[in-house]
Amino acid sequence: MAQSSLCGRLSGEYEIKVSADKCFQFWSLPYMTAKHCPKIINKVDLLEGEWGKPGCVIVWDYNLGGKRVRVTEKMEVIDYDNKRVEFKAIEGNLLEAFKSWKVIIAFTSKGKGCSSVCTFEYEKLNENIPDPTAILDIVMDMNKTIEASFN
Repeated sequence: MAQSSLCGRLSGEYEIKVSADKCFQFWSLPYMTAKHCPKIINKVDLLEGEWGKPGCVIVWDYNLGGKRVRVTEKMEVIDYDNKRVEFKAIEGNLLEAFKSWKVIIAFTSKGKGCSSVCTFEYEKLNENIPDPTAILDIVMDMNKTIEASFN
């Protein structure tokens, strides 16, 4: 990613009372998100490849600030050993504001639950674009929903 004031990195952490394995499965198989988070995620479609396999291309249809948003992402990394997934936006509403967009979600076992860290790496199209804190809030809300679903 280019170095400039338009480039950013935003992270959030959430402690979940669910095992890292279950949380990782939830994010490595994104169709589960629509089932467990219907107020946030309207649907998730597989365009190419196989669910849970690196290189698969998916379309997220979700709600952001009262608007319906679509983004097509390629799952670049699905690391079963380190319980980490990486998505790269390749099409959709996000790319109207960001030149590049990458999401990294990782889970670390912690007692009877886990820690979920979500990181966005991005480059804004211009300095008037706000940092994507609202999107990070959505991911944190999804983690809360995961916790409620599995407990």
